[in-house]
Amino acid sequence: MFKTYALAVVGTLLWMGCGPLPADESAKSSWRVGSAGLEQEQPTEVSSSFAVEFAGCVESIGVGLVSTAAAQALIPSQFVVVGAGEPVTPLVVRTAHCDSIAVNGYAPRSGSMVQIGAVIVPPDFTGDINNYTLWYYASDAKLAHHLRALGVNAQHVPTIDYDYVQGSPSSLVVDVSVPGNPTLSVAGTVVEPQNPPGSFVANWWAAPSTGSVKMSISVPVISVGSASHTLTANAAGPLGQLIGGSSIGFPILEQFNTYPAATLQVTSN
Repeated sequence: MFKTYALAVVGTLLWMGCGPLPADESAKSSWRVGSAGLEQEQPTEVSSSFAVEFAGCVESIGVGLVSTAAAQALIPSQFVVVGAGEPVTPLVVRTAHCDSIAVNGYAPRSGSMVQIGAVIVPPDFTGDINNYTLWYYASDAKLAHHLRALGVNAQHVPTIDYDYVQGSPSSLVVDVSVPGNPTLSVAGTVVEPQNPPGSFVANWWAAPSTGSVKMSISVPVISVGSASHTLTANAAGPLGQLIGGSSIGFPILEQFNTYPAATLQVTSN
């Protein structure tokens, strides 16, 4: 199983003194995603679990460091951030665009997502990485509504602008504007995957007023490249306060990944 992401976090833990977690321009082409048509916001009734199928995806992953106290203050007490008791803890920023997002059997459509979360000790000892979800943005209305129906603070932002331009080097700019709150941008250069593919499972958690929600994304075949990018936000807003200013880099881990398919299983307890 592909472990680069998890190994990078383990390296962070060891650096902190903590234990490990358990188990050419002429050839340039581009595509741009943004300003999707607005959809009427409708309440969604779902059962305690549902699945989402993704296909044709690109993804950026960045892991930086923020104040442990500031991160833990945003997370319910039943979840423990990695590096608890140490001054800093890892923060994960993920962006993704998929050609196909099929929510709970509905017809698929393309869309983009941005997730920000703190790395936590695995609540159920599964997955290659576990994160508590601080902010979740989705351009797909059904995805956002299904998550909200289970108590996840997921925001439907139909105007997420995902601009990936292939070249030498390739670039990636992802903008989350209003109605996203807080607004943000992730921008930089990326290098397409050169390594043999592996696999990966990432768990993202949330805590509604009662119980918990587990969002587990399984990627059976993932190709991993590299990146150099920065997150920017309003320094006075909640995200700026968490990162300690208007921007943050990702010294722990930066990746640009591609995968043909993935499955998200969402379960509420």
